[in-house]
Amino acid sequence: MATTARFKLSLAAVALSLSVAAAGCGGSGGGKGSGATGSPAASPGTSAAASVAPKQELTPYVIDWYLLATGPQADTELVEAEVNKIIQPKINATLKMHLITSSEYDTKMTALLATGEKVDLMFTSNGNMNYSNLVAKGGLVDLTDKLDKLAPDAKKLLADGFLEASAIKGRTYTLAAYKEKGSWLGFTANKTLVDKYKIDITKINSLEDMEPYLKTIKDNEPGITPLFAVGASRIPNVNARYLWNVSPVQSIVLNQEGTAYTLELDEPAYMSTLKTLNKYYQAGYIRKDAPVLKATNDDKSSVLFTFGQLKPYVDVQVSNLFGKPFIFQHFGKPITTTNDLVGSMMGIPTNSKNPDRVLMFYNMMYTDEKLINLVGRGIEGKHYVKTGDKRIDYAPATEGGKKSGYNPNTTWMYGNQYLTYLMPGEPDDIWDQFKKFNAESEIVVNLGFNFDSSELKTEVAAIKNVETEFRPILETGSVNPDEYVPKFKEKLKAAGIDKVMQEMNKQYKEWLAAKKK
Repeated sequence: MATTARFKLSLAAVALSLSVAAAGCGGSGGGKGSGATGSPAASPGTSAAASVAPKQELTPYVIDWYLLATGPQADTELVEAEVNKIIQPKINATLKMHLITSSEYDTKMTALLATGEKVDLMFTSNGNMNYSNLVAKGGLVDLTDKLDKLAPDAKKLLADGFLEASAIKGRTYTLAAYKEKGSWLGFTANKTLVDKYKIDITKINSLEDMEPYLKTIKDNEPGITPLFAVGASRIPNVNARYLWNVSPVQSIVLNQEGTAYTLELDEPAYMSTLKTLNKYYQAGYIRKDAPVLKATNDDKSSVLFTFGQLKPYVDVQVSNLFGKPFIFQHFGKPITTTNDLVGSMMGIPTNSKNPDRVLMFYNMMYTDEKLINLVGRGIEGKHYVKTGDKRIDYAPATEGGKKSGYNPNTTWMYGNQYLTYLMPGEPDDIWDQFKKFNAESEIVVNLGFNFDSSELKTEVAAIKNVETEFRPILETGSVNPDEYVPKFKEKLKAAGIDKVMQEMNKQYKEWLAAKKK
């Protein structure tokens, strides 16, 4: 991560949507923005969308954009005013941003879409507001035939695997953030504690390897959480590499041979990790309120280890985010799955009143350096100051961003990440490192396979409800898996998971056959 923070640790579990997110997490997955010199992107303000239709031919339109953030920002309206100075003269539209925390996002967006509220642009991924489920429900506009005219810049950049990964039956419904294409799986570590207790993290290659260090922190650091796990932490998916390659239905995973999909609960590696987590929970290494915790940044930073989805220089990103030094350890070479390429996307809901104008605006996020940095970093001089051509630091009055009126930490989420300014500690060569990282990444056999669940909406919704009930308690170790996994499996079967898996394998077999032709 995705889920990125040039990564996504699932922050839901700073799995870290860091997917902190981090993410897939990323996690995945945390912010992923950067703007190193030598970017392959177009020059600022050269978006082709600006010339699609002169301003006088377009009626005024307000674009309501819904996206994840650390929470509402006091200066959002000031930022919107500056954004509108750029986009209004070009496409006669103005922007209204709705910033929602990850813990509230799915609930709020589901309600808005169900009631027909005007939503013009929204964050969607393999996690939050799952894109394939939205498409199955007819909730996203088909962009395929609009891209050449209204979003040619986005199409050109995303042709490098991103469009293929997110396509459903060959059609494009979403546009991904243009960024890294894979993930390391591993964990971040509190450097102060690592140094204090002389922990060699290079020798830690699994959840099980952490045990003696978790005990040391539990015995000696009462204010520190030894292992951070919140909600559906995805720690089992990080701990066993092949389990990272899940389907759009979390409880169904591609088998280790890559030949068919199977029930994740039937995989010994998943069950083994759940048992270890339960052991650690009982020992006090994981917070007692982990299944329901709405974690703050203080919670996320007052830890020893956090599992997640990692990227190059994720240590810099996490350290900047929390104001404390963090380092990281990954388990082997990077991996590129469909999930990695669909962890940060935007879609235009069918609730939108003017999808074409929205697409014209979003194309600008792939070409206009000033625009993407306004959305991601705020206003120069007020929220940040320039320290170089492509470098910034927090403005002095913000006290390192802690008292900033605009610090949403969303740069990993949208547009062309190569255009975003570098924060302190981020190296000048970061994008060269990402190219190397991408080149070394292992591509999974099912990259680009997207399950069409349109005929199974009832079953998929029922399965998700069951997962919401069981995954947070199992993946934080708060219950005995020997007792609760059978209950989980029974409810999944009652929800129709066998039917869904059968259809998924049918489609996968057909996809493999078509790919060989």
